[in-house]
Amino acid sequence: MKKTARFVIWICPKFTREEIEEIIQGLLDVLANRNPEVKPKDDFKEKHPHYRSFFVDPNPPLKTPPKITPKLDWRKLLSTYETNRGYPPKSVAAKDLKTKVPEGSICKICGAPCQYLYFNDGKKRTQLKCKVCSSLSQVHPRHRSKAKYFCYYCGYSLYLWKERKDVSIYKCDNDRCPCFLKNKANLNFRERILAKIKSSQFKLRYQYREYHFTQEELKHSVPEEKDSSSLFKIYNSLNTLSLALTFHISLGISARKTAFILGNVFRLPISYQTVLNYTEMATPYCHRFNMSSRVMLSST
Repeated sequence: MKKTARFVIWICPKFTREEIEEIIQGLLDVLANRNPEVKPKDDFKEKHPHYRSFFVDPNPPLKTPPKITPKLDWRKLLSTYETNRGYPPKSVAAKDLKTKVPEGSICKICGAPCQYLYFNDGKKRTQLKCKVCSSLSQVHPRHRSKAKYFCYYCGYSLYLWKERKDVSIYKCDNDRCPCFLKNKANLNFRERILAKIKSSQFKLRYQYREYHFTQEELKHSVPEEKDSSSLFKIYNSLNTLSLALTFHISLGISARKTAFILGNVFRLPISYQTVLNYTEMATPYCHRFNMSSRVMLSST
């Protein structure tokens, strides 16, 4: 027997026919979205917790590419060479000034200085070979990155993914990025299958949003000023108005529940639309009070 069938058998002896009809009507309101405060259980969201879970990455991007540290230490390699052979390796002696490696050149693998480097491509003189670790590197790399931002986690260049009037979104495309690998590992079995079909609905890669406005251009939102005397033309007393604003604004209770409390606890018949109207009329007064009473916060 299904769970819903057992629930029907349990509920029938507990309630009368009129009460069951009220329960059915309440459930129909929920299914028709006439009661926005009550939502049915989202089984899909429980099985796919990372589906459409979009968030802003807290770490800012790098504005310069990270410096590549040498994988080997040329001093240790020279010490090992001298230990094995009994004498240190000789530096490169260039007979012609044209074949001399430019000053400041280093090996990209072990960091050896220009004394242990020589040209390896003849007259082109664009490729260097290290005498210490026998690796190759370029004098002037051909492909210099023109990227504006670089990934915070892996240093990979970010490409312009989306561009709008107010914001440009940059994205990391490195499949070996630690951020991408971590987010991908957090997906469960169902999410991994769904990600193959709807990959855009899962945020896996590092992103950065560049907004096209400055902090000085941002202004406080100001409520629309209406007839200031309308608040004093209401049919209820100021005590009723104060109770409605206290429950709805100060305590954060919804308009429907506020109307329910006022009607059943305080015996004040008032609709939820009236609560919303009172809130809209009192908004300019609250805004002026907040702006006049605000305190400047320090940076500490």
